[in-house]
Amino acid sequence: MHTLLTTVATLFQGRQRPLVIALCLLPLLVVTVCCVPALLVLPFWPAGHTRATALVQHLREWSLALRGTDGEVPGR
Repeated sequence: MHTLLTTVATLFQGRQRPLVIALCLLPLLVVTVCCVPALLVLPFWPAGHTRATALVQHLREWSLALRGTDGEVPGR
């Protein structure tokens, strides 16, 4: 088992960060695609504008967290 892990680590040496980002980006893309219908419909509902704004803010925060931004979120 140790040999397999060493072999895999050697194979992905230098490519670990892009692979981790790609693995984290996939769920974010799925959530974003699933939110598109809500973002198209919500502004036409009563109080939907605030809910749509909250969705966009959450997506923005998640994407900044994926990028690894430390500290406060800009614009807040």
